[in-house]
Amino acid sequence: NVTELKEALSNGGVVAVTEDIQTNNIEDTAAARIVISQPTTLNLEKKIITPDNMGNNNTNFCALIIDADTTINAGKDGGIDTGVNGGYGVNVRKGAAVTINDGYYYGGGTAVQVQKGTLIINGGTFACEPFGDPYGYNFLINCVDSAYKNGTAKVIIQGGTFINFAPSNNSAEGADTNFVADGYKVVPQTQTNGDIWYTVVAE
Repeated sequence: NVTELKEALSNGGVVAVTEDIQTNNIEDTAAARIVISQPTTLNLEKKIITPDNMGNNNTNFCALIIDADTTINAGKDGGIDTGVNGGYGVNVRKGAAVTINDGYYYGGGTAVQVQKGTLIINGGTFACEPFGDPYGYNFLINCVDSAYKNGTAKVIIQGGTFINFAPSNNSAEGADTNFVADGYKVVPQTQTNGDIWYTVVAE
């Protein structure tokens, strides 16, 4: 349950989510946040699901805050889902090095933000509920602008699929932002509903 999850992530080590967890932590307080504060391997066999309307919050507006080096391994049914008008999916802080291997990540406006640290994406599917115009899907993967400019926030994409967001040519950090690692390329595929899926593969 969510109490066990919060305690496990505060202690670090290997943490497995084997059933969907509805976190129900809608309160706009620091105490309601779910935070990884020690080095952790998070195995998401199922999803962490946060309440609708966390996007209205000012303090507790992320499904998962990562403040320590973390590897996320996820199965086909694992990941993070923030629902409708939800908060961000993941926020990386305090210089943490975070690696995401597979899973499905859905956030309100942003699936993963790097406030300070390094994000490596090797696989997974990333989607968001778009912000209002003119921003739309522009910040699906995002860094805090000042931290990106001074090099303390980095994104290195080596795999994964990004819905309506071109990881090698986007405007998250200004025109022509490229988060894709050297040696990799993006293959776009238009879906029947008009969405464009951008998949990162080795060159």
